[in-house]
Parts: sequence; structure tokens; C-alpha cells
Amino acid sequence: MEYSVFSNDNAIDIINQLGEQQFENFCFTFFASLGLTNIEAVRALEIGGVTGKGTIELGIVLSYHFVFLGIQHVEAVPEEAIQELRDVMENKTNKGLILTTGSFSRQAKRAAKIKGKVPIDLIDRNDLIHRLKNRQLRISPETGKVF
Repeated sequence: MEYSVFSNDNAIDIINQLGEQQFENFCFTFFASLGLTNIEAVRALEIGGVTGKGTIELGIVLSYHFVFLGIQHVEAVPEEAIQELRDVMENKTNKGLILTTGSFSRQAKRAAKIKGKVPIDLIDRNDLIHRLKNRQLRISPETGKVF
């Protein structure tokens, strides 16, 4: 099995070359590396990408419920992606996460932080590269899984 070493120069290119199933594997294993458990797919969104949910357990009593969206091949994620992700959130959702190999529009950044709504953290290409390097993560181009 071949594994790729990430560098600033090729991480995004490698992720963008992943097929649909491999990109789903990437998203699920990447979010698992951030501490999410019980990860599962949720319904497809019009904007495309990979949508899932998971939890982070803090101690024996407290857990946070997340809904996430992974988008590849996009220059700037539009504000509509924020609303689409909010539409799939359940009442018990504490936070949203959107990962992209591109960037986010100004409108999307504003919409992610609207008071009174579930906050959505945004992970753009630069933040993604930073997190991969800091965690010394690698990816299998065959499966898309992060290790």
C-alpha cells in the first residue's frame, strides 16, 4: 500500500485527486483524528461534498454532537453551504464543521458565526494543511484514509 507524505506543496492536490469514496474516507478519518467518534454519513446536500455527524466525548458525562461537511475542488465556499449544513443539523447538534480544499467567501464566514445559531467552524486549505502537518498525518491515495 502506498502512502503519501504531506507537504505544503502537494497536500491539497492529493486530496483533490481523491475519488468520491476516497474523499469520504479522508473526511471521516480526518475528523476522527480530531477526536470525533461514532462518525456516520448523513443525507447528501445540493452543494455536494461529504456530510456526516459524530460526537466528542469529554469525560464520562459530557458529549458534544457535531455535523460536518467536506468539500473539495471549490475556490470559495459560498454562504449557501452554511445554510445547507444547518438544515441537516438535529436539535442536539452543538457545532458544525466545514472542511474545504479551497477557501470561504466573506459571506460564508459571517454566516458561520451568526448569534443565536449553532456555530460552524471553518477549516480552509491553509488550516487543513496546518492540522495535517501538526498531527503528522499521512493519507493513502488508494483508500483516502488518514493515519
